[in-house]
Amino acid sequence: MKPLPRTAFLIALALGTCISLFGQALIPANGHQLFLDCRGNAAGPTVILLAGGGGTTSTWDKVQPQVSAFARVCSYDRAGLGKSRVIQETQSADQVVDDLAALLSAANVPQPYVLVGHSIGGLYARKFDERFDSEVAGIVLVDSSHEEQIWRFAKDEPGALSEYPDWKNNVAMSWQGFLPPEQHLSWHFTKPLIVLEHGIPIEPVWHGMQEDLAHRSPEGKLITATQSSHYIQKLQPELVVESIRTVLSQSRSQH
Repeated sequence: MKPLPRTAFLIALALGTCISLFGQALIPANGHQLFLDCRGNAAGPTVILLAGGGGTTSTWDKVQPQVSAFARVCSYDRAGLGKSRVIQETQSADQVVDDLAALLSAANVPQPYVLVGHSIGGLYARKFDERFDSEVAGIVLVDSSHEEQIWRFAKDEPGALSEYPDWKNNVAMSWQGFLPPEQHLSWHFTKPLIVLEHGIPIEPVWHGMQEDLAHRSPEGKLITATQSSHYIQKLQPELVVESIRTVLSQSRSQH
């Protein structure tokens, strides 16, 4: 489906119509033009899919169609990625969350939300929850980054830092949402939470951080995707879909 023309989108908003009924659109939000893809019309909560670093809506092409059969589900491209408009600056983690909040508001995507975050998208999901907890009904973390991972890797598994050339620069890492050495994540959650971790290969430091995330909620559960590396949503999409279904069911029973 082609993006909804801007004039038609504005008319839809004037009528109080949710953009999810129209599929895809470029939405003006927080000074950017962000691509949003919403599907399904089941009763809430709305599932929001957050891709990992450099990821786009295509990250979820094996998950979103299945989830749309039982939930309203939206994916989007962050500023400068995919079908969203090009930007020149590198965004901080807080700016990414600013954009997401503005996008959901501008597109009138109904609350509450079940956030599904892959890789650093999981970090963004937690930051969103810290600021807008009343809007969040549940979370699924898909091999999520951990705020402590830079210093934990530096301490116990330095080879894992090859994709972070500036890992010794605490300012640069903090900009991305990672904590300085020996500082600990303070986030806690009181709602349904499932943490999926990859099982190929099994990495003790990563596993420990995934266990920590699962323990952040009294309702948290850790599941190992035994047939997957980092992109669980591509390699075992059914596991991600069922985790979303479970968290949705749990959150609906609480509302």
